[in-house]
Formats: sequence, C-alpha cells, structure tokens
Amino acid sequence: MPPSTIELREADQPVVHRLPRAVAVGLAAASIASVAPTLGADEYRVSGVRKVGVVRIAGHTVWLRPKTPVRRLFAMLGYARAGSAIWTEDDFGLEEDEDLVPALAHAFVRQASRALAGGPLRGYVTREDALPLVRGRWRIGDQLTRRGGQPLPVEVSFDDYVEDIAENQVLLTAATRLLRLPGVPADVLGALRRIVRVLDGVSVIPVGAPVPVVRTDRRNQRYSSALVLASLVLSGSSVEQRAGSVVASGFLVDMWSVFEDFVTAALREAFRPYGGELVAQYASTLDVDGTVKIAPDLVWLVDGEVRACIDVKYKVEKHGQYPNADLYQMAAYCRRFGLGEGWLVYAAGETIPVEMITLLDGPVIRRSAVALKVPSTRILHGMSLMARHVATSNSSTTTPLDDRGTT
Repeated sequence: MPPSTIELREADQPVVHRLPRAVAVGLAAASIASVAPTLGADEYRVSGVRKVGVVRIAGHTVWLRPKTPVRRLFAMLGYARAGSAIWTEDDFGLEEDEDLVPALAHAFVRQASRALAGGPLRGYVTREDALPLVRGRWRIGDQLTRRGGQPLPVEVSFDDYVEDIAENQVLLTAATRLLRLPGVPADVLGALRRIVRVLDGVSVIPVGAPVPVVRTDRRNQRYSSALVLASLVLSGSSVEQRAGSVVASGFLVDMWSVFEDFVTAALREAFRPYGGELVAQYASTLDVDGTVKIAPDLVWLVDGEVRACIDVKYKVEKHGQYPNADLYQMAAYCRRFGLGEGWLVYAAGETIPVEMITLLDGPVIRRSAVALKVPSTRILHGMSLMARHVATSNSSTTTPLDDRGTT
C-alpha cells in the first residue's frame, strides 16, 4: 500500500479501519491505540484512541482528531499549564473543525511574533573562557591546573548580556520542531523561518536534553503566552517510538492527561477561597501494614486532615453507564479517610446532571461530568460551584450546585 494519509478519531469503542501493517504495528508500539487484526485483509480493529495530534509512521501520515473542539482544547491546555486563564478561546481565531497541529502552529506563530516584536529579549549569562586579558573574575585554580602556571591565556568567568538565554532557546527550539512536523500549513512555515532568523545566534536545545524551566516575571512578561505554547510543542513533539524498522514520530497530546491537569488546576483555584490545600496524587494506604497503596487524584486537606476526595476519570460511559469499579474505588477512599461523601468527575460531551448514589452502610458518591463542548467559562463556573458545595458541606451547611443540579 503506497504512503497515504489516515484519519483516526479519539474514541473508546472499537472501530474497524483499513491500515497498512506497518501503521498498525506503529500505533500499538507507540501506545497510541489498541490494535487487533480482523479476518479482512489489512483491516484492524482500533480502540482506546486517547492521544490526539499527528504522527508519521513508515511514511504514512496519521491524523488523530479530538472529540473536544480545538478551541476548547487550547483553553484547557493553557489553564492546565499556567494554573489560570492565560488566554481565552477567542485569542487564536480557530475554526471549530481545525486540526490540532495546524491550530497549534498558527497560535505559536502569532504569540511568538508578538513576543519578538520589540526584538529578542536579552539577559545576563555567566560564561567561562580563556582570554588574552583579564575580564570579570580570574579563575586562579583553573589557571594553575590547566595552564601549568603560564600567564596566558587567562582563565576567567564573566557575565555577558546576550540573546542566548533560556526564553529565546525555548522559542527557537519549538519553532525548529514545528518546522519538522507533518501537517504544518505552508503559510505558517514562512513565519516559522522568520522566527528562526530573528533568533539567529541563539542555541537550540538538543533532542532529549531537559527543557529549561522559565518562570514569568516582569522582565519576560511579553513572552509568557508564547512560552506556554512552546513548552506544549516541545512536550508533544518528543514522541518517537521504534518497533523494529517501524518509526513513529510527530506531535501527540494525551487527552486523559490534559483533562486531569485541567480539572486539577481549575479545582485548585476554586478551592482557594476556602483555605486548606488541594493535593494531587495523595499517597496513602488502605491496610494496617501499609502494603496496599492508594493515591486518590485529588484530596482537600485542611489542617492536615482529608476533608474531601475527588477522582478524575477521562472515559466515556458505555450504554449510559459508568464503570462500577469507580464506585468501589471511591467507596474505599471514603472509608479510609472517614468521609461521608466522595466525588467522581468524568469528561462528557454535553452537560449532564450530577448523580448521587447512596451506598448501603456507606458514603454518598456524587458522579459529575465536565461538559467539554460548552464554553470554558461555564466549565470553570461549575468547578466553583462544586468547591463551594464541598466546603459548605464540611461546614454542616449544604448549598445546591445550581438550579438544575449540574456542573
């Protein structure tokens, strides 16, 4: 089968696709999806597609399209990475049906061009060198060990005011990665090359090397949105999986991770007015001997005591039902921490009511769904209502979530 463009859509349920064998092997090897052969020639049952983006496998381009609108996905990504609404869904001018990689490339070019409009940022960098004269601080120890007592060249260290700083390195590296990705629109390629030329003389971060953590301050404020997008490019474009002669490379985003990070950031902000601390992946045990490990996605700690437990599930209900195993898990958490109520938060396409399940001789489990197809402002409002309910319940006064009982 000659090289082709293949489209898969994010889904839990199995779908039969006609695929080249190399693509089927690559999808499974890179843990992009579960793939099983059928009786048909070159037909495979594909399920569990939870990553979105684009990947090139054995010369074939595979598009993995999200069920969440791209505008909404970007808002979630920005909130999850910055812990606040650093941009809104209207900041990018994206169409609802636009693919993730073209949308990301357009957004990065727009934000990076704004950041660099006044010229690249400069900063002080400490350098070490051997010079024919003293500049900065003389490194006497290195002079003795490296030069054997010779007076020249002089081993020195000094602060240089240059453009080769972490902020510019991150932007340049993201631009070069985007230039190599499949699916980047032709009109964006020229803009990316201009960004590379503007940052001439800046070092590119090698593949596999750690990306510098850049904290936003008054000096680099104009870079803030561009840096968030750049970090997204660098984290998603690092995918590379080899299975024999099959290589998968491209840009992929784990939707379960995006959803969990977004809910965590949104709830952390929502609980802020009520004090305490929202802790992710809270480590504890179920048994006396401490051998049965548990780690709820989120717990609300007040004065060192667990006041609420929340588990985040990025999965689609089957035939209108969520897995009972989630109930068993939350019941165990509630019993462990002595809670009368626990929360399960799912991803959903549309707004659905909060479901309350009262267990026999046990806690009340509330199952809620974040409606990914509604505006982000409504999602964040729902998180605020949920936090208020939890906080007031712990104060022996329960407040309804809203008039419809939905988040």
